Amino acid sequence: MQVVSELIKIPKNEIPSVEYIEEELTKRNINPLRWAIVHVDDKMYTVSVANLKE
Repeated sequence: MQVVSELIKIPKNEIPSVEYIEEELTKRNINPLRWAIVHVDDKMYTVSVANLKE
């Protein structure tokens, strides 16, 4: 298994939640070890993810 750090752009919604972010990561076939929102603009969240790859 390998851990790869990535920056992912996710569309902004009204109220961010853990469930929303993790659902969006799952849609992109990302298996997060950890994640954090590192930037927010008018339309997108930028999320730093430690992705577990096999």
